[in-house]
Amino acid sequence: MNLNKRQSQKDQGFTLIEMIGVLAVVAVLAAMIIPKVFDIIASSKIDALGAAVKTYETAVTKYYTDIGSVLPLNASGVPQTENSGDSATVRSLAARLTLSSSDSLNTGANLWAKFNGPYLEKFDTTSPPGLGTAMYIPARTAVSYGTSVTGNNLGWDLKGDDGNSDLNTGANVVYFRLTGLGEEDFLELDRMLDADVGGTDAEKEVRGRAKWHSGSGGTLYLYLAHR
Repeated sequence: MNLNKRQSQKDQGFTLIEMIGVLAVVAVLAAMIIPKVFDIIASSKIDALGAAVKTYETAVTKYYTDIGSVLPLNASGVPQTENSGDSATVRSLAARLTLSSSDSLNTGANLWAKFNGPYLEKFDTTSPPGLGTAMYIPARTAVSYGTSVTGNNLGWDLKGDDGNSDLNTGANVVYFRLTGLGEEDFLELDRMLDADVGGTDAEKEVRGRAKWHSGSGGTLYLYLAHR
């Protein structure tokens, strides 16, 4: 009778001890797998951002080839600096790059005759690709040649050799600015964009095309073009 009772209890499912054992195994496996899943997700976001950056570089290059300037055109077709780089600002380069050549602005006045957009399918300041909280493409005057590069000034040590800006004095520079990018994610992106530039993390943050500053939750300053 007792044997039948024990057999009946066994047939009903796992015992408490067996359940605890199973849960322990599941917990160990989860602890091993979940970090790798997050790493894969983070890497895919960095890859998406890196791909978008290359698209922006190509768009600015095509724009410069047509216009002969890296600055956005005003309504009269004259290039002018524009500091915000916000796509919501109609005269920003970010907005101009997505403008169709059939737009009413393209009257043929001055450099509008050479405009052959859109150079970018889409650029929305409030919706960065992969990582970040907001993105911009400002077009401004760079710091003087030889100025010491900081994480957020308008100078870039493109050669990555001395920490001083390689841009000509008085040159206009177009750059990609992304807010809300953490240092760890920046360094991963930097390995993609500036693989051979900088020895230490501190050098990587100010040398090459990609720079990083801790303000605004971490901000990427990426050189696109200058003239």
